Amino acid sequence: MIERLVFILLSVALVGSLGGFFLFVAILPNIAVTVLLGGLGAMFWLGIRVGRGPQHAVVPPSASQDHSQLSLS
Repeated sequence: MIERLVFILLSVALVGSLGGFFLFVAILPNIAVTVLLGGLGAMFWLGIRVGRGPQHAVVPPSASQDHSQLSLS
């Protein structure tokens, strides 16, 4: 629950910052800042997504038969 609140507050701060840029800065640097912040946000999201740990997949029994696997013995 706290993560959702922090995400909402950071989103509001980001929108407010971008609004300030639109008021005082030309459009080209503004687009560059927006792209960079979007990229940083995407990398942060990807890091959280990857860092949560592996998702274990269920292997059906038909795929794990002895005659379908290689053996070293």
